[in-house]
Amino acid sequence: MNQDRLIHLFTGNVTLNPLELDFVKHEIEARSTTIHQLELQLGVLKAEREIHQLELQLGILKTERETYQSLLSPLRRNLLPSEILGEIFIISVSTSTKLSWDRQLNVLCRVCKAWRDAALAMPALWAHVEGLYIDAPKKHQVERVREWLMRSGSVKKTLQINGLHIMTGGCPLSPQHELTNLLMDGPPIDKLSLTCLYAECIETIIQQMQLKTAKGRLCDSIRSLHLGMVHTKSDMSFGVIWAILDHIPIIHTLSLDLPPYHFDWEVPGNLSQSNLTSLTIACDWPILFLLDILRSCASIESLTLDHEGSPRRLLPVDTQLEVLLPNLKTLQMRRLMDVSSSDTAIFHHLRLPYLHTLDIIFVPSVGEGDMTAFRQNIIALVSGGPNRATNLQRLRVEPLTISSQCLHLILPSLPMLAHLTEDDTRQFTIEFPPH
Repeated sequence: MNQDRLIHLFTGNVTLNPLELDFVKHEIEARSTTIHQLELQLGVLKAEREIHQLELQLGILKTERETYQSLLSPLRRNLLPSEILGEIFIISVSTSTKLSWDRQLNVLCRVCKAWRDAALAMPALWAHVEGLYIDAPKKHQVERVREWLMRSGSVKKTLQINGLHIMTGGCPLSPQHELTNLLMDGPPIDKLSLTCLYAECIETIIQQMQLKTAKGRLCDSIRSLHLGMVHTKSDMSFGVIWAILDHIPIIHTLSLDLPPYHFDWEVPGNLSQSNLTSLTIACDWPILFLLDILRSCASIESLTLDHEGSPRRLLPVDTQLEVLLPNLKTLQMRRLMDVSSSDTAIFHHLRLPYLHTLDIIFVPSVGEGDMTAFRQNIIALVSGGPNRATNLQRLRVEPLTISSQCLHLILPSLPMLAHLTEDDTRQFTIEFPPH
């Protein structure tokens, strides 16, 4: 076979046919034989010029051999089963943070036909659409998403939609009846995320879903829901957002990224959601509002309160107000502003008898400050009355170093504590003698 006929193999990802495969093996063997003979000659030569010439020749032959050997990789010869290759793709895509899932998958499918076939044969690869930015009500965008997700078969699906709201124009999500059709009649979605600049945009989508629910099937596949918004009208009710849970009552995980608190907002007293097991709320709302919301979520097992690096708005709270969360096992406080502020004052009002893990994460620039209030709030959470968090076993405080004096005052109130992490680096395993 003429070597020039193999040029296309070096410039693309073409699979070798049997004739090409035999030729490549022959070329590798021939170069290996010549390399071995030249290396033997180098051992007996003494003239520096001859040695230099042989070394140059050796370098060229080794480079050519490596080039031919690359053509015999398992991927080029289709020796790797497509199922294994698909599993490798899943690991690669799910662990990379540089590109979104769908963009990585598009890159993989462009490498060669064998890779594309392996990707198409792996349904789990097509179950994610992350970072879908809709900047206009274009039907073809939604149809592409539908086609993409259909390839995932029965695998649980994740869909993240972001509306690129133009300040001077309308919201791209608002007239998106195609989007509503996708959510209600398209492939069943397990995890759904809707974010836009204004809460009214999210409200429109919810209302469209509610109208379609009255006419057709319930959106009964969603188990995890994230709603994110930056601004809202002052007269918009939080109940409008929460009402989506009345129409999708089997949601287990709910995440809300809420607009800044407005002085005339109210949390309705008839909130209800008995199926929630995980709740995340990111906002600057007063503790009183958070307690009103949590009172309706007695079944949750995991709670995250994200302060977003902003001071929490203050409203007076009755010192006798208590909210019992009998199933809560994990509580995370994220992006707290100041160790000496009232960010952890909510601990005085929570009753968490089965709390196992408490994470308190401050913003990176947090100063040490006066830890008196911080210490008192933790002690109030774990001691002093019925339904306190006496079962707390894991405590993490970052990025902050707790002084030995403060630890000396806190630890006696944590008899079950077995693991303490502070300042990202200091970890302690605490063993108490048996009673």
